[in-house]
Amino acid sequence: MKNVMVIIDETNSSYDLLIWALENQKDTVDSSKVVIFATQPQNSFSPPTVLSSSVGFAQIFYPFSPNSELIRLAQEKNMKIALGILEKAKKICLNHGIKAETFTDVGDPKDLIRKIIQEQNIHLIVTSDQQTQNLKKCTRNTDCSLLVVKKTLNKD
Repeated sequence: MKNVMVIIDETNSSYDLLIWALENQKDTVDSSKVVIFATQPQNSFSPPTVLSSSVGFAQIFYPFSPNSELIRLAQEKNMKIALGILEKAKKICLNHGIKAETFTDVGDPKDLIRKIIQEQNIHLIVTSDQQTQNLKKCTRNTDCSLLVVKKTLNKD
């Protein structure tokens, strides 16, 4: 059995990618364990002036000195967002008859993805062309392949 991972964020294109994988790689997905991963960003601090919190491409800046309560609230918010993203992805999988495992963690996405590839014995990562550059580095020295899905523009 192969293990397939799809990395998602809050963008609609991530969900489109997941749906594409479920519909166009049906044979592979049906005979595999499907893992869906959403990263939670590390809060970056530049005391005493800025607290940054981001999910995917969205980033929020708090222009004041962070305290432990503010840091905790930002971390909780990031966790809720990541869990919501994963819940939506899980429902999409269930609608396609696939039971997926979901993961989220805080940190540098490259380090987290490398860790999941090793721990979950991932054989294939389905990714969009926007994510490819970082993922090539994550799959070096592994038996994990990348399937890059290029977004096509609809002409009306």
